[in-house]
Amino acid sequence: MINVDKTQTKLTILYIRMNNLMSLSRLAILTSMFLTIFTASNLSAANDSIPQGMAQKAVNGFVNTATGFLELPVQTYKGFKNGASFIENDFFSKVVGTVLGFFRGGSHAIGRTASGAVELTGFWTANRESNEGIGVPLDANYSWEWGEHYSYFNPSLAEGVKPVFRKLGHGLSDNFLNILELPGQTILGFKEGTPVQGFAKGVLFSLSRGFVGITDIFTCIVPNPKETKGYAYKTTYPWTALVDAL
Repeated sequence: MINVDKTQTKLTILYIRMNNLMSLSRLAILTSMFLTIFTASNLSAANDSIPQGMAQKAVNGFVNTATGFLELPVQTYKGFKNGASFIENDFFSKVVGTVLGFFRGGSHAIGRTASGAVELTGFWTANRESNEGIGVPLDANYSWEWGEHYSYFNPSLAEGVKPVFRKLGHGLSDNFLNILELPGQTILGFKEGTPVQGFAKGVLFSLSRGFVGITDIFTCIVPNPKETKGYAYKTTYPWTALVDAL
C-alpha cells in the first residue's frame, strides 16, 4: 500500500524546492535584464536602412543567444504560476504545470538561442518584415518578459500546427527558388531608373533568402520571435518581385 504521509511529505519538499528554484530564477532574470537592457532597449522591428538593420540584427542576435537559456527557468516558473488548467487541485496543478513548463522551457530555450545565433551570424542578410503566422511564436521579444502563451490547441490542433508548416514552406521556397530575386529586383531597378541598385538588391535578397530559407527548414519545429530585426525585403516570396516586374 502507498504510504500517504510519506508521499505528502515528499510532495511538500518538492513544492518548497520549486519555490526556491523560482526565486533563483527571478534573480537570474533580473541580473540578465540589467546586463542586456542597455543594448536591447532601442531595438525596433524590421529596418529600412541596410547598415542600421545589420547593426540592429547583430545586437538582437547577441542578446537572444546570450539569454536563450533563461527560457528554461522562466517557462518553468510560468508553469508553476499558472498551473495545469485541466487539474482542479491547486497543489497538483502547480506540480504538473511546473513539469510541463520545464519541457516547454527546453523547446523555447533552443528556439531563442537558435534564432539568436542565426541573426548574429546572418546579420548581413535581409529578412521578411514579420514572422506573424510563420513558425510557433515565442511568448515575448525577450526571455525575461512574460508575454503571451501560444497554444497548439487554440482553437484546434489542426490550426495550431499550421505556423510550423508555413515556416517549412517558406524555408523550402526561399532556399530553392531564391535565385528568382536576382532577375526580379534587377528588372524593377531598370523600371525605376536605378538598375545598379536593383541588381545589388537582387544579389543581397537572393543570398539572404538562401540563408534564411535553410535555417527555417532546420528550425521549423522550434519557436521563433514574432518580430524580425534588420533590413527587410518587402516581398513575400522569392518570385513576387519577378511577377510584379513582368
